[in-house]
Amino acid sequence: MIQLFLLLFTPFIIFSNINDETLFTINKHKISSKEFINVYKENLDIIDEKEQKDIDNYLQLYIDYKLKILDAYEKEFDKNPKYINELNNYSNQLASNYLYDKKSQEILLKEAYERTQKEIKASHILIRLEPENLDTLDIYNNLLKYTDDLKSMDFNYVKKKYHDGEKVFVEDLGYFSAFKMIYSFESVAYNTEIGDISKPFRTRFGYHIVKVDDKRNSLGQVTVGHIMLSKNKRGSKEKIYQLKDSLNNGANFESFAKRYSDDKSSSIKGGKLKAFTSGQLNSIPFENTAFSLNKINEISEPTETKFGWHILKLYSKSMLKSFEIMKDELIKKINNNSRSKFITDSFYKKLLEKYNITYNIDFDYFDINMFDNNGDVLSVIPETFAQNKILFTIKDDTLTYKDFATYLINNKSDKPIKKNSLDILYRNFLNSAVMTFYKDNLETENLEYAQIYKEYKEGLLLFDLMENEVWNKAKNDTIGLRVFYNENKKLSLDKNNQYIPLNEVRGEIINKYQSYIENKWISDLRKKKKIKIYKKALKKIKREFIYD
Repeated sequence: MIQLFLLLFTPFIIFSNINDETLFTINKHKISSKEFINVYKENLDIIDEKEQKDIDNYLQLYIDYKLKILDAYEKEFDKNPKYINELNNYSNQLASNYLYDKKSQEILLKEAYERTQKEIKASHILIRLEPENLDTLDIYNNLLKYTDDLKSMDFNYVKKKYHDGEKVFVEDLGYFSAFKMIYSFESVAYNTEIGDISKPFRTRFGYHIVKVDDKRNSLGQVTVGHIMLSKNKRGSKEKIYQLKDSLNNGANFESFAKRYSDDKSSSIKGGKLKAFTSGQLNSIPFENTAFSLNKINEISEPTETKFGWHILKLYSKSMLKSFEIMKDELIKKINNNSRSKFITDSFYKKLLEKYNITYNIDFDYFDINMFDNNGDVLSVIPETFAQNKILFTIKDDTLTYKDFATYLINNKSDKPIKKNSLDILYRNFLNSAVMTFYKDNLETENLEYAQIYKEYKEGLLLFDLMENEVWNKAKNDTIGLRVFYNENKKLSLDKNNQYIPLNEVRGEIINKYQSYIENKWISDLRKKKKIKIYKKALKKIKREFIYD
């Protein structure tokens, strides 16, 4: 969901004839013409609705966005420890796009390219586990028992026996290659021989074992179009076969996709999808059908997936490209993948060497002065604490024992900080400090970096705000939901114009109720704030664009 906010409102610095004048204000907050035009230009090609391409309409959407961001700050969502922690994590990840260890990146590049040449067919058993849970011995032993069953028994039997969809997951992953799975999982799979089962290993999701059933050369890359009829609609199966009969008799595939397909993101393009490799999509049946097509313009038989019924058309099929051609694409994927931690950790090491910082700290002092008798970190720094005692210096910046003590308190959440986590927290503090110092200099030299960081920061705030103000309210307000359903029953009629019971259309009604809540919320925000649009500035912006 956060990605959606970034997609809508992620600006990149571009040159414009527009002066950096104020376009609109919300109370005393000023939003410049340049900020708005950057966002609008960046998103112009991906906006499907003609209405939204209209400057005036898009401006209103952007005002709504800014109203929400201001509301998030006023409600102090930015002071939430979870938000601060996630933002810091993202900051470190984003920095690797601009600040990275070239040698580490080259190692990952070569490894990633080699893995894209091979595809692995695997299944796994996962026992979900919260990241902070350290009591893992029983889970480890259970996975060893599961290993025996996975070796000797039919997979479907093992799935039926253990899979519950909540705590234990037994899944056939089909074929996949690099970047389909998180890096730690992918590496175990690629390092496991055909027919073997890995030892239990941990990811952020919990503990896994992986069985590798096959390895094959990559099937390459394919570009297809599709017509999809959603499973949520009655008669989808019958309808898809009727469409196939018509296509067999000469009907135009692209016209049918525009007219009938429920995948609106592709139907506007005649059903055509972006090129993909096997293991890249979240549907094994769809991929199997796509790669089974061999002749250009060949049309498949109807295929069922968890999303609905599909008819596919082949546009192109090719083997993977050379390393040099794929290099930029792989770099982008690495920077947006858990592999980036490898590069970031390497960069931290270089920064520590650059600033001549060593890992020195008196943990016993913190043990005595910052923890209570239960072993939990205090909420306030004691008056007797040696606040000015120096930890380390980064050029002209000095960080003290008080700084780390404050860091501990600020990271104290619902779950208390224990003494045994001090080492990890200090390393995080140290890494964060050197990265912050280095990044602060980067921000003065690279405005694009600063803008992307700012927009993610706002997008993360907006996600938390929407979750609090809209999504959770719609999900948990059962009384309000029923009232909304009763007042809007005409939205839930079957083909015989009979009202459908709420439980049968709950998901659809919740979505509509969310829209209702959001619209009312925005309306209330607009009433509370004084919004002023500067017409001369808006007129200048409109002269920058030519409308169809």
